[in-house]
Amino acid sequence: MSLSIVFGLLVALSIVSAQNAGINTGEALYALRFPDVGQASVALPQSLSEVLSPSFSFEAWVMYPGTTPGARQGTAGDGLYKTIVSRYAVRPDGTYHNMYADFNLQIQKGGEINFFMGNGLSPSFYGVIITAGTLQAGRWTHLAFSVHTPNGKANPDYATLFVDGAPSNSTWKTGVRQLQSSSPINIGAYLNQDGDVKWWRGYMDEIRIWSAYRTTDEIQGYMSQSVDTNSANLLAYYKCNSGTGLVDSAHNYDGEFVSGAGSIQYQISGAKLGFTTGAGRSTSVDIVLPGVGTSPFTYIIETIPDPSVGSLKSGNTVILSNNLPFFLPGNVVTFQSANVEGKSTSFSYYGSNSAGREANSTHVTVLVDRVACKPDACGVCNGDNSTCTCLQTPYKGYEANDLERILYLYEIDQTLDLINQVEVQVDQALDALDSSFTNANLNAELLELGAMNEGCLHTFDADLAQFVDDLNQMS
Repeated sequence: MSLSIVFGLLVALSIVSAQNAGINTGEALYALRFPDVGQASVALPQSLSEVLSPSFSFEAWVMYPGTTPGARQGTAGDGLYKTIVSRYAVRPDGTYHNMYADFNLQIQKGGEINFFMGNGLSPSFYGVIITAGTLQAGRWTHLAFSVHTPNGKANPDYATLFVDGAPSNSTWKTGVRQLQSSSPINIGAYLNQDGDVKWWRGYMDEIRIWSAYRTTDEIQGYMSQSVDTNSANLLAYYKCNSGTGLVDSAHNYDGEFVSGAGSIQYQISGAKLGFTTGAGRSTSVDIVLPGVGTSPFTYIIETIPDPSVGSLKSGNTVILSNNLPFFLPGNVVTFQSANVEGKSTSFSYYGSNSAGREANSTHVTVLVDRVACKPDACGVCNGDNSTCTCLQTPYKGYEANDLERILYLYEIDQTLDLINQVEVQVDQALDALDSSFTNANLNAELLELGAMNEGCLHTFDADLAQFVDDLNQMS
């Protein structure tokens, strides 16, 4: 099977029907619901716009429900332009036009997915313009664009529009990029030359802004996975799970809801987002399985990990392939790793209730390797400070070197006591044997043992004692 076919299958699994059982497991819990009437958007802070680099990327999961007046069956074509993200400015003379827009990702009135960047020229308005397919109504789609600008250059050399990870490219055509770093980035709104604001009218989730060009592999590799908030070049990450406002989980570039006749609400998302966790060699890790629902539901294990890498347990019960699907009593499962390193495996789960199961399952990846730990004061991984003498220095006026010397002296003193005890016991044994036996050979061996006692133990004892005296004099 070719890689393109495999990727196509993965994309098909990631596109979620709007009709579900009111359940969504995984990391994409909630989503922003923009009103059908428009009149609502999110303004991102000016400080974010100012630090957006010349090369940058944007991505989000979107869903157009097809409930606006004039919507065509099956597509997002309703006669209205609908903006996902834009950056533009009204000029000092009060004019605004596509040619002056920095960038705009939108759904055109016929449902076409479109990205453009203005170039300040007329009648050729666009430095870059890319159209790629038609947005289907009622299903979640991942949209992204990446802009690549060479170092020291004002204009990009090319840009890429991604639809469910599939790229469409365009080089910069003509004119100059209309950089608008003094204007905010807008989620769900754009004003063009006809004087009408182009509002987004649907769902949006998992909004990420990157301060670098994202490659096809990077977009495809992470579009269906949550990402670490400390990821390189991640400038802003809006998970859309806060319930109020738009919270940035990466660098606190929180967005502000701008409402007119409509208002933005939080509703259960339909985007499917798995996650990755880690475990060390031969360790047990409890994994909390995220999920939300409009009513109570049960978490169900659908597939299990590769047994050569690890196994799943619920309480004391090992989950085996012959008892799938496995109904969990809660939302926690234990992963027990095998005695391996540098391996990965995965399992899947879904939510279900009396109304049925959710449309798609959530995939969890587990990496089994040397896991970084927090050492205790004794340097022991995840220790409890009980494996050594852990003193905060200086301790009662003694620095670390002084404490180390004291410990050495203590150990030597203990050794001297032990040697003295051995010497006494050897002398007592010799006296007892000497008085009880007269065999010539045995007497010779006793004399040899006595000589060793005098020549070895007594000498070692004396040397240690002298060493202790020398250490004391040094102090």
